[in-house]
Amino acid sequence: MSLLALLGLADCYGRSAPPGTAVASRGAASDGPARRDDQGRSATVRALEEGTLGPQDRTPVDRLLLVLDGYTRAKREAAGAPGDGRPDRALFYCAQLNADFSQCVVFDGSDESAHLVGVEYVISASLYATLPAAERQYWHAHVGEIDSGVVVAPGLTDAAHTALMGELRSTYGKGWRTWNAEVEPLPFGEPTLMWSIAPGKLEPVTRSEMRSRWGRTHREE
Repeated sequence: MSLLALLGLADCYGRSAPPGTAVASRGAASDGPARRDDQGRSATVRALEEGTLGPQDRTPVDRLLLVLDGYTRAKREAAGAPGDGRPDRALFYCAQLNADFSQCVVFDGSDESAHLVGVEYVISASLYATLPAAERQYWHAHVGEIDSGVVVAPGLTDAAHTALMGELRSTYGKGWRTWNAEVEPLPFGEPTLMWSIAPGKLEPVTRSEMRSRWGRTHREE
């Protein structure tokens, strides 16, 4: 089954069932000036949510059909540079433009208080092969994340999930983290280039979190 067809399946499943257990946004962003405050939000935005204003064209956003639940880590930390040692939880909402290219927005949770913390572009192996050597340093392979179970697609059937992971296994990603929302109350500083997490390199606390939240333990052994 092609990734394009699986995105169609994700659309169908997403309309009839929730994508999985909600992941709450947490940390400095949730407690600071970027926290959700329903009463303080714009009256116009609240009216749009309630459907009392005319609809706006949301076509690009509505195409973010595929939801991936995983972790990210800075490239500098993956290379051994100092860091806090713990991957950051991330929810990827992705749209496929064609067989070789998809684009994702990254949030720190899946609840109404979630913060937009980054972006990732996903390309096929054949498209990656056309990149100049100087550009390839920014792209990471997804094979390790798939094989270690770091990334899952909540809400899909086992058959669809297995097929999707098979499609994603050969892809490459270029991701930028624009906000460490768990530590910083606002998106400070420059964006950070994110990298893959190698199989067998997950800390015990991360493995425990994966088991408790995903229920797909056989994918992370």
